[in-house]
Amino acid sequence: MHHRVFIISLFLLALPITIPAADLVMKTSSEKIAEYVSDVPCVTRKSDASIELFLEESGGLYRVYDSSGITYSASTLPEAADGYLRLRDVCIVKEVKISGQARISPEAIRFRIKTIPGSILHRKAVRKDIEEIYSMGYFETVDASSEGDILTFTVKEYPVIVTIETQGNTKIKSDEILKSISMKKFDILNTKTLKTSIDRIIALYREKGYYSVEVDSSTKKTEGGIALTFNIKEHQKLYIKKVNFDGNVHMSSRKLRKVIETKNRWWFGLMGHNGSYLEEAIDTDLLRIEQLYGDEGYIKARAGRPIVTIKEGKGIILTIPIEEGPLYYIGKIDVSGDLIRPKKELMDTLDIESGGKMGKSKIHKAVENLRGIYMDAGYAYVQIKPDMTEAPGNTLDITFSIKQGKPVHIDTIHIRGNTKTRDKVIRRELEMDEGDLFSSKDIEESKNNLNRLGYFSKVNIEPIPKDDDTMSMLVDVDETTTGAFSFGFAYSSVDKLMGTMQLSENNLFGYGLKTRFSVEYGAQRKSYSVDFEEPWLFDRHISLGVGIFNLEREYTYYTKESRGGNIRISYPLFENVRHSIVYAYTDVIGLTDIDPLYMDNLTEDEINGYITSSITNTLYRDTTNDYFRPTKGSDASVSLEYAGLGGDYHYTRATAKYAQFFPIYKNKVVLMLKFRWGTINPAKGDKLPEDELFTLGGLNSIRGFRYGDVGPKDSFGNTIGGRRMFISNTEITFPIFDLPGLFGVIFYDQGNAYDRRIDLTNLKRSYGAGIRWVTPMGPLRIEYGKVINPEEDEAPSRWDFSIGTFF
Repeated sequence: MHHRVFIISLFLLALPITIPAADLVMKTSSEKIAEYVSDVPCVTRKSDASIELFLEESGGLYRVYDSSGITYSASTLPEAADGYLRLRDVCIVKEVKISGQARISPEAIRFRIKTIPGSILHRKAVRKDIEEIYSMGYFETVDASSEGDILTFTVKEYPVIVTIETQGNTKIKSDEILKSISMKKFDILNTKTLKTSIDRIIALYREKGYYSVEVDSSTKKTEGGIALTFNIKEHQKLYIKKVNFDGNVHMSSRKLRKVIETKNRWWFGLMGHNGSYLEEAIDTDLLRIEQLYGDEGYIKARAGRPIVTIKEGKGIILTIPIEEGPLYYIGKIDVSGDLIRPKKELMDTLDIESGGKMGKSKIHKAVENLRGIYMDAGYAYVQIKPDMTEAPGNTLDITFSIKQGKPVHIDTIHIRGNTKTRDKVIRRELEMDEGDLFSSKDIEESKNNLNRLGYFSKVNIEPIPKDDDTMSMLVDVDETTTGAFSFGFAYSSVDKLMGTMQLSENNLFGYGLKTRFSVEYGAQRKSYSVDFEEPWLFDRHISLGVGIFNLEREYTYYTKESRGGNIRISYPLFENVRHSIVYAYTDVIGLTDIDPLYMDNLTEDEINGYITSSITNTLYRDTTNDYFRPTKGSDASVSLEYAGLGGDYHYTRATAKYAQFFPIYKNKVVLMLKFRWGTINPAKGDKLPEDELFTLGGLNSIRGFRYGDVGPKDSFGNTIGGRRMFISNTEITFPIFDLPGLFGVIFYDQGNAYDRRIDLTNLKRSYGAGIRWVTPMGPLRIEYGKVINPEEDEAPSRWDFSIGTFF
């Protein structure tokens, strides 16, 4: 074999090539062979060469052979030509060496190159290998040389960064800048990472209004490596002065400005209008503009890149060019393909009509309506394509083409993220099981069931495709604090100042068991209670609970102590409706500390003590989607209590509650309407115990009024309660600063308790606002209520505070 030297080098992407002496001198009449071997540095073509190469193509094979009888066949010309050269032992790479590296392993470099031992040496292949090594970003120069049958890649690494500093920054601290970049001390200087870091610094400045900022870098040799410095020219702070549009005829600029996030700056950046110009935000805004036009029938409208005009001392003016295109109307509508229901029934679900304006959102909603029908029937991989055909008069005929695919069954259900909650507690809330047909409705209901538990801050149920008729389901949860510590203070004309404390755990030991211990302690009232509930008795959806209490209450004219408890059971009737039965027993011990002047107003039973024994039947239905802050669904119940199962008093109490939640803006701003009604009637000739009458006021009924201060009063001005009750609460909740779990509330309450009949012309009213926050200690609630037209004995307003429960 002849001695040869072949060198390829790369410096700043320049590729000078030195051609070594030839190992093979040949001639050929085939232009394909001549072109291919011209890239091999060991081959020279001469017209008077003694060796002639020929090419034969037949039956999908390429055969390369010469006049001496050496031949090689393959399915491609490169394989055939390289095979021929291997037979002649021409330009074969026997060894690949890496040299010059210090910190980067040779294996990492070898992984990037394609030329390996046994390859034929090609100029283009080596160039590409050099480019691949250089693109790693760790090398200042990359060279390749060939001597004999050894190919050597020689690299020179970038130096190590010993220090990173900033220079020229006065508006943003160096620590904040260095936190934003992707480089740190003792990294190898990487050109990609360096560019990314510069871009991040620029983005950081632009977020704060320094749109014209200039950033570059410089290095200085130092002991052990280099010192890297980011040089910053901050320039003047500039905000968006105005956003203009050019070409919008059928859509007002005001309407276009409403849909984009890039806006002119408001005072102090209020309402998120900080006025910064960010490229990534512009990209999204252009899509929003096109979506708005598309929803109005201009489906070919296009929004171009904005023209940026900078006026020193004033700010940035953006001009976004608009091409509206024609207004389109909906023509004929049809569905075709695999129809699982009658065509008319499917057409009715589309919710679009011929002759109306075309709208992208309308079409998307129609597709999702159809998809929901098919996915609820098990066709998880259904494909629905709205085919549009342009017709005369700027109309578009639409045909929804449906390919249902195969029915899909759930193979396995995986649960992830639960470190405390047992798998079975999660699985029993799922509306689907392994082996069931896929159903998007079941997924949504399962998600709502898990959210209503209050165990998780986030629930996601993700289908995982496996093949065309099976899929797995991933139930991914983030657990939250289920134990709560609630404390607060209450004051009423009866109980005076009173402290309250409650400890509760809604997921004891991860089994979903509910426990609660509460204490109320004041000069006039002392109360203790313990409660336990198993929501899934024997792994069936039957709830069993028990509770006991002791209450001592000092009234104006006497002191009363009572004790008792309850046992309750509930079970599902149908869909989301459940029936509960509660048996309650209360033993009121004889009154003490009775004021002699008040003795005549008390019955013998009240003085000596009495027992109430009652049973309550309740029907309730909860379809809300979240435990802490529902955004949709309803919560309704109706109860009937009968007291007289062996006790001293006989009465009937009926109550009802209905709450509906409406998402009024992007599922973030939510309206709640809540109504409660109650009535209690004694048996003929019986008297009602005072404790059973309705009294209102406080954080959970009519805010702004003192706890238990709303209702009929006796001749001494004490609230004794009424036989009838009505409450109406209207709330709007909204997120604050996009902080998870933090939202504000504004409310309007009205209601009253009555001695005989409900009088809707006689309602106590209040309004106010507050803050609610789901904290690690439990839900925190602070609200201020203002009484409308307060009477002389009523405070005009009131702050209320609690931790551990929401309304």
